Amino acid sequence: EDTDPHLDRDLGAWFSESCDLPRLTLLGPVRARTRGLALTKRKPYYTELLAYLSTRPYGATPDELADAFSLTPARARNDVKIVRDWLGTNPRTGRKHLPDAREAPAAIARGVGVYQVEDVLTDTDLFKRLRLRGEARGADGMPDLRRALTLVEGRPFDRLRPGGWSWLLEGDRLDHHLLCAVVDVAHLV
Repeated sequence: EDTDPHLDRDLGAWFSESCDLPRLTLLGPVRARTRGLALTKRKPYYTELLAYLSTRPYGATPDELADAFSLTPARARNDVKIVRDWLGTNPRTGRKHLPDAREAPAAIARGVGVYQVEDVLTDTDLFKRLRLRGEARGADGMPDLRRALTLVEGRPFDRLRPGGWSWLLEGDRLDHHLLCAVVDVAHLV
């Protein structure tokens, strides 16, 4: 419990109508709610790009991003700028939720430029954190496990953009892992 002192704060923000942080739903139909500049076109594509970055805790290099989306480096930079503006400014830090690749915390730690989102709430992250705390509490953790299940709105990564998401469907299938995690928590409850 001491390793995640902000879980209840983040849960409160997730369920708040006036949340000032971007929220990304992956446990059901994929969607994003942001506080920056509204997108006028291609929202499903930019939501996918946000999901890609949000599922990489140590960030993605510009080349990794360009490769995952079959983009030129210049196009990848332009698309990241659009997502950066769409996410807006982080009220906790005063910086963009998607900082410059050279200024991201993972970039500083790794010594190489990476795109990394900061303080974007995802239902998958909250689910994992609730599960961890619930299991750590033993029998007293049942409320956390039940709360984790309230985050689930359907099959993980549902209603994907046609022709996209190839990065999700290759290699270690995050969508399958999340489905198994939901089933495991449901069985515990």
